[in-house]
Amino acid sequence: MEIQNENDFKYVIQDTNCIYLGRELTYAEMMDKDDIPFKFKAVISAHIARDTDLNRRLADHILQISDGEFTYRIFEQLRLTVRVCYKVQKKGFGGRIKDKWIHKAYPFRQFCGEPRGLVARGDMMIEDFSISKLALMALNI
Repeated sequence: MEIQNENDFKYVIQDTNCIYLGRELTYAEMMDKDDIPFKFKAVISAHIARDTDLNRRLADHILQISDGEFTYRIFEQLRLTVRVCYKVQKKGFGGRIKDKWIHKAYPFRQFCGEPRGLVARGDMMIEDFSISKLALMALNI
């Protein structure tokens, strides 16, 4: 899949209960955006910046994070959800085989199992990430 404009995947969208982050955002870009809540910026600067470089993309960090890292526990506490998509072949009418895209959302702990390996191999593609606003509010810095 060829990406025409990589800024298409650098977005921040909020609704009443979640903050959605595009897969191409780096931590430094998140710190510069006005749409990101201050408390999440504080978490990035106080905790995540200790473990990783701020010029690293969130997607790259999650693909290589281990369950012993402090950042892993932070993402669990924030109820990070990873949305992925993958293509399957389905038999249509008349026996024709069609490609169908499946979209799925995984909680962070579940994503770090088998789906993370599928993304690393290229069988799945990360769409975006979401953080619970309630979990962010309850998190103590």
